[in-house]
Amino acid sequence: MPFRFPLQAVLSCRESFERRERQRLQIISREVNKAQLQVERGKNERANLLSHLQRKLRQGLTAAEMQFDLACDRARVRRIAAWHERLTKLKELQSRQIEIYRHTQQQRKIMEDLRDRQRHAYHLAQDRRAQQQMDDRYLITRAGHFSRP
Repeated sequence: MPFRFPLQAVLSCRESFERRERQRLQIISREVNKAQLQVERGKNERANLLSHLQRKLRQGLTAAEMQFDLACDRARVRRIAAWHERLTKLKELQSRQIEIYRHTQQQRKIMEDLRDRQRHAYHLAQDRRAQQQMDDRYLITRAGHFSRP
């Protein structure tokens, strides 16, 4: 009779939970990467546009152009700040999700360890039974040899 783990349904459920939490973590991690790229792009864009503004200032520009460029820069700064705030929130969410994932992973490993210990005990008992049967057969055949005149 093959080994049957009585809590297989629970283990399957734990594996499903772990898969779900790993997928959530992957989604959040992708969002963190996107937000980081947005922040970096925004900072690079701002640096390029500020250097362009400095060149324009050296060449001369009107007050209206300067005011427009500065207003655009303030809007860029607000956008970068919003992206940075989103990145901070996503990183916090990612940290919480990592903890949730680790917990579900730990729960699954506990069930697997229990299954492995029960399987080992089952096989050990099977081996002992088989050895006992072999010993009994041997003793029966040897007893038959000794009882004959």
